[in-house]
Amino acid sequence: MAFLKPLSLVSNLFKGYTLSEAMDLTVEAGFTHIEPASILNMCEHFTADELDEEFAAEFIEKLHEKKLSCHAVSGHVDLTDDKQCDDFLKKIEFAGRIGANIINTNSGPVKYKDIFFKKMNKVISEAERWNVIIGLESHGDIISSAKESVYIFKHFNHPLVRFNYDTGNTYFYSNGTIQIEEDIKYGMEYMSYLHLKDIRIRDKKVEYRALGEGDINLEEVLNNLKTNFRNLPCGLEIPVHVKGVLMDIKPVGTPLPKEEIFIAINISLDFLRE
Repeated sequence: MAFLKPLSLVSNLFKGYTLSEAMDLTVEAGFTHIEPASILNMCEHFTADELDEEFAAEFIEKLHEKKLSCHAVSGHVDLTDDKQCDDFLKKIEFAGRIGANIINTNSGPVKYKDIFFKKMNKVISEAERWNVIIGLESHGDIISSAKESVYIFKHFNHPLVRFNYDTGNTYFYSNGTIQIEEDIKYGMEYMSYLHLKDIRIRDKKVEYRALGEGDINLEEVLNNLKTNFRNLPCGLEIPVHVKGVLMDIKPVGTPLPKEEIFIAINISLDFLRE
């Protein structure tokens, strides 16, 4: 879909490979943009402890060397946790130093919503310093479905606090009950990014799939988005190594063989082309 631009490949598909290897595989897959993953407890191609000015400079050099760009960073943490929130501030600085427009993250457990709102003051201050959008991702926590979460974006009413709608997460955390093509409409006013991924749930068994192979009506999702956006930055996320049962999923069998990775990528790209 031409309106999904820039279209980045999220590097969590390459869990078990180094960041440099993930960048090479991204190029080999035909992408010009990478969304590097620093997702706590899932896939960390870099950690907050590594981040400094030198690391950012080296990353920029690698981007130039491999002819890649970076529009977005996956920097997922629990913002209600003191240590994780401090780590996220470092990730915002990193995103700013490398020229990324947006950094995506979880928010935190619903029971800590008051803490979240307080922590967001520091997060927004750092985002303003580096002119980086905070992409609060639909993740079954404080930010869940678009319908349930849109009030939070209305509350902040800030150009650097935006919605990263994740199709797979939203479906998973609703136990497969939400029609994504309808729910996404509630969040479009505040969307600055899309994580496009597909998932299959059968008798509580869960597995992420290549686009078009799961339960989500992605064709209708994209049709709805196309009528509302001239362009929408998108991270193509294909974590086919993430499996399990409802509310208990984890990476399995990583690193995946390169052949398996490219099969999933090509199926997904063919789906988008069609």
